[in-house]
Amino acid sequence: MKATEPAEIRVLIVDDEMVILNFCQRGLEKVGYNVRTATNGAEALKILASNDVDIVLSDLKMDIMDGLELLKYIKRDYPHVEVIMMTGFASVENAIESMKLGAYDFLLKPLKIDQMRLVVKKCAEKISMSKEVQELRAIKEKLEELQRIKDKFIAIASHELRTPVTHAKSYFSFMEEQSFSDEEKAQFRRVIKNALNDMERIVLDMFNITRVESNRLLPQLRAFDLNEMIQEVLLETKVDLQGRKLGISFQPNETISDIVADRFYLRRVLQELLNNAIRFTPDGGEIRVSAEKEKDFFKITVEDTGIGIPEKELGHIFEYFYEVQNTDYHSSSRRGFMGGGTGIGLPLIKGIVEAHNGYIKVESVEEKGTKVMVFLPELSPS
Repeated sequence: MKATEPAEIRVLIVDDEMVILNFCQRGLEKVGYNVRTATNGAEALKILASNDVDIVLSDLKMDIMDGLELLKYIKRDYPHVEVIMMTGFASVENAIESMKLGAYDFLLKPLKIDQMRLVVKKCAEKISMSKEVQELRAIKEKLEELQRIKDKFIAIASHELRTPVTHAKSYFSFMEEQSFSDEEKAQFRRVIKNALNDMERIVLDMFNITRVESNRLLPQLRAFDLNEMIQEVLLETKVDLQGRKLGISFQPNETISDIVADRFYLRRVLQELLNNAIRFTPDGGEIRVSAEKEKDFFKITVEDTGIGIPEKELGHIFEYFYEVQNTDYHSSSRRGFMGGGTGIGLPLIKGIVEAHNGYIKVESVEEKGTKVMVFLPELSPS
């Protein structure tokens, strides 16, 4: 085990005799401990409330608040703090009682400096071991969480890929049958193309999320017409929305200039925001897209009249695999109401926006809708 440096251990000495306080303080500071002092239990509690302390050396008999009472408070409110009691021979029974209440050890007065240092050193080693155990436990829990994330990701990604693969295989087999007309085969080709596009999207998302995680997602900045890009994505979306009675509106803003950003990645951001708006807006709802300048930022807004996000969940929506709906009802439809997804779309677009030195703001009210605003800094073309 790694040895604990005395300076890393913070000791509080509590005694109403100044001679004892000075003796303990000098004896421990001499070997490198970080030492504070208090003359009674009440003063010690004030120090504990505002300072990090690892070990308390407390006299047993004190005015205002004795050592046993102080020990009870410490073990109740600061259970991680170790307590060593100091007492005379006449109070050995109380010292033993203090051990039952959770004290680490006790020292008999008159104190011997070597004995005091030895007990404090052993206590410090126990604290160090405890901290290392906690760190190992935290690492173990993190690894277990990563394993759960990996398993869930594989399960959802496999589920998401299965549907387009099945569609592609099925409709490709239809293409080889002579009984279908040219018009029907044209429809089959569109289904196969959409399935391939879905598979490409899933694979690219999986690839890009690893780049976000490793800070290797580097946008290729170029100037392009923001209004035109939004209209392209909306056109693709409307084609896929056949059967859903949703109103989608966008009024091009002629006052904004070309934006400098990664066009491919920004398309992905808008696609994901629209997909979410569509998935969580019931038939008959409205989705509004807008673009404008706000100070030194381009602001892209996607607003819907959908089911909204509970306020307590707003802080979690950019976590991996977060879903508003119960995942037991996960569906493969990216466009159907309450349809599922891979659970990495929002973390991915957050990473894309932050890679552009931008940020995302979300406002939502349950049963009324959600408003997502993407802010991207205005840059000059290179």
